[in-house]
Amino acid sequence: MLSVLLVLATDPLLSALFPGDFVAGRIPSETALLASTGLFIAISVLCAWLCARHAPGRPGRHVLWFMVLGELMGIAATVPNWSKGWPHWYWLSWLLSWPLSCWLGLWLAMRKRA
Repeated sequence: MLSVLLVLATDPLLSALFPGDFVAGRIPSETALLASTGLFIAISVLCAWLCARHAPGRPGRHVLWFMVLGELMGIAATVPNWSKGWPHWYWLSWLLSWPLSCWLGLWLAMRKRA
């Protein structure tokens, strides 16, 4: 839930940084989409790190299920939006960066424990 809330919370920030890009019916510029993807990756790493740090045991398993659930949510968001004119790289970048971000968050958490 935290990752979804944080990603949604970036909307006002992105709207302020890129006025006119994030409005209904308009596809944002590539620069705005890259910034959105960058924020998504940072939030993903943070939330995977939190998941691993607060896991009562076997943090790898907890982050794995966090990653699976997030990937399913990403596919559910990508499929209906695939043909709506947005660049395909945008949807694919989120789907491909999510598992890597989760792994990085887990790695950072495990590094801290050792």
